This record gives sequence, C-alpha cells and structure tokens, in this order.
Amino acid sequence: MLDQDSNFRELMDQVSQGSEEAAWQLVDQYGERVRRAVRCLLNRRLRSKFDSMDFVQLVWSSLFRAKGDLDRFDRPEELAAFLMTMARNKVGMEVRRRMMTEKYNVNRETSLDGRERGGQAELSGSTPEPIDVAIARERWQGIVEERPEQHQQIVKLRLQGYTHRQIADEVGISERTVRRFLQKLSQETFV
Repeated sequence: MLDQDSNFRELMDQVSQGSEEAAWQLVDQYGERVRRAVRCLLNRRLRSKFDSMDFVQLVWSSLFRAKGDLDRFDRPEELAAFLMTMARNKVGMEVRRRMMTEKYNVNRETSLDGRERGGQAELSGSTPEPIDVAIARERWQGIVEERPEQHQQIVKLRLQGYTHRQIADEVGISERTVRRFLQKLSQETFV
C-alpha cells in the first residue's frame, strides 16, 4: 500500500513538473473511468449533440492547467474522486444549459418525422397558398395605384420575382434607387 502511494506521489510530482510522459500515464490510468462517468451523466437527448470525449478532454484540460494544485492528492482514490466530481460538474453545467435555458433547450426541439410517430401537426411549407398570394397582390395594387407608372412597374416586377438588379435594368434606373423605393414603400406599408 505504501509502495503504491509513493508511486502515485512520484507520478503526481512528475506531472506537476510538466512531464508529458507522466501526464499520458495519468490519462492512461484514469481516462476510461472519466469517460464512463461522463457517459453515465450525459442525458440521452444530449448524446447526439456531444461526444463523451469532449467532456473528458475538458476534465483533463482543467486538471493540467492547474497542475500546481496536484500536490493536494496523496492517494489515487483522492484523484479519482476529484476527476469524477469535475466530470459531473462539467456535464451538469452543459445539461442545465441545454435542458433548462430558453435558447438551447433540447426539450423544445421537434423531430422532422415527428408527425409520423407522435401525430404532431405537419410542418407548413414555405410556399404560400394561392389565396394568400391573391390577397397580397390586391393589397399591393391598392398601395401603389396612385403612384407614378415607374413605381408601379417596380412593384409589378418585384411581385413577379425579379431581383433588384433585373428591375433596375428593365426600368432603366439604378439598382440603388430600386432598393430605396422598395424599402421606403415597405416602411410606409408596415408602420
């Protein structure tokens, strides 16, 4: 037992002094335990987002950045407990961020094939319904009918899907003028 503790102390001293070989030996001895701990702690819904090894590397990175503190471990069990606690903390922070925050919450995600399994409503397409197109055109016509012929032509071409550059070429004005007119018209319409 004393021999094992003295070997451990010697290894920790070598790591503290910056020995790469000693660091690799430490990773070799404890790496699989850390990986298993991370794997057990990582929520199933997050396993598709993270590789367990990402967290393992974070644990080792934190340990080796603070190698001056390695002298506080006298026995292998103390280091193992510290590594497991560090793994739990690193995984726990990410689990909280990904499961409890509004921005990254994986519980809010919906599978694209969810409608087959869960009976969820079908996702709407990006193509508008014909009635929506008709209403929009009628509204635009009402907005621009009292404007000059050139402005009406700009709106008509835009509704047909022309780009700003194509409209400018067709009407015989600068692209910048087309953009400014459409932006101004949009602001007037939606304010």
